[in-house]
Formats: sequence, structure tokens, C-alpha cells
Amino acid sequence: VVNVAKEYSDSLHPESLIALFDEIQSTMGLFHYLGAIVNTSTDPEVHFKYIEAASNLGKQSHNPTYFAEVERVCKDSTSYDPERVKNFLLEAKLPEPRPLIHVCDRHNFVEELTEYMYPEMMKYIVVYVQKVSPQKTPKVVGKLLDLDCETETIQNLLNSVRSMCPVEPLVEEVEKRNKLRILEPWLEQRVREGSTEPATHNAVGKIYVTLNRNAEDWLQTNRFYESPVLGQFC
Repeated sequence: VVNVAKEYSDSLHPESLIALFDEIQSTMGLFHYLGAIVNTSTDPEVHFKYIEAASNLGKQSHNPTYFAEVERVCKDSTSYDPERVKNFLLEAKLPEPRPLIHVCDRHNFVEELTEYMYPEMMKYIVVYVQKVSPQKTPKVVGKLLDLDCETETIQNLLNSVRSMCPVEPLVEEVEKRNKLRILEPWLEQRVREGSTEPATHNAVGKIYVTLNRNAEDWLQTNRFYESPVLGQFC
């Protein structure tokens, strides 16, 4: 059946063949049929059903080869429906979240990804911000704050990313949650490392003014903050 489906896929149409394999409950057959066409097809249904079949076979057999295929398609395909695949993977709870990480990173579901992985898979959050998308650390931090993550955990996360995390969107995320002070050690480290970025110095200034920590001297001697920004704040 699989060989016939592969050979006559165009004339019989993937939609009908997928329905046939589903009707006879042949997940393995569906996987092998779709595996023959997924790399050339642009049909979202083909890509989704391949991800679904590979996920189910991997969970049944504990064979990592199937999970590797799920990850490959989630990482490389431009044809699947991101929302549908994301929702499926959230419910599927695969042994490790790399396929979901690829989908959420590529299609900006970072906050949902963070909520899914915290706290049991915190190590994957660390890997995500360190090696996959440091520039999306602000969204991760914002969501962790919403989830009542401990301040020390967030600060350790930021220290692991260091200057790869963009300052301005990070400050924006924590400010709108009234948590700017948790950034103080990280911001001060950026200053010690020689950062002259206005956003860094603006945020440090806001903290010092709030705490009344030698704010007047700092405002008079610092050359890098933006007066209009801190003027509004003061």
C-alpha cells in the first residue's frame, strides 16, 4: 500500500491517501508515505501529519530516529501551520522539547515556550537563551517574572547570557512589571565592562534615583545617559 501511495501520490492526492492511512490506523504506513513526499511538498497538511505520525511512533517505540525527524521538519520546513504544530507539540509532551523550541523560536511563541518549560525544564530555557536566541532573552525574562520565578534564578540566567541580551527590550519587559531593580547587578556589570550604551546607563540611573543612591553625583558625572529619559523619570 505504501509503495502504491508513493508512486501514485500526485494522481490520488495526498489528502485522500492520508485519510486512507488514518482509516486503516496505519501510523507506520502514513509515516513512510509522507516521508517520501514531505521534502518536496508545500502542503501544510502533509507536514503536520508527518510531524504527528513521527511523534506518535517515537512515543510508542522510544526510537530517537522518529524524534529526530520531528525536529528536522520543525526546524527546516516553511510549509506547516505554526499555530497548529505548536499546539500539537504542547499537548504531545515529547521526551525533550527541541522540536517545540524550533517552532516557537521561528514563529515568536517565546512566552508560551517559556511557560511550558518552566520550572521542570529550566535547563532548556538556559540553553535556549545562551545558544539559540539570546536576543529573545527579554521575552523569556518577562514571562519568568509572570510565573513568579525567583529573582536569583533570573539573575543567574542573565549572567549566563551576558552582553548577548539586548538591553533596551529587557528594561522594557521588567519595567512594565515594576521589577527594574532585579537588573541592577547585570546592568552594573555591563558598565564595568565598558558599555557606553545609553539604554544601559538610563536604566542604571533610574535605579539609583529610585533608591536615592548618590543619584545627584551620578547624574552630574555620568556622560552616557540620556537627559530627556531620566528627566521624565525624575
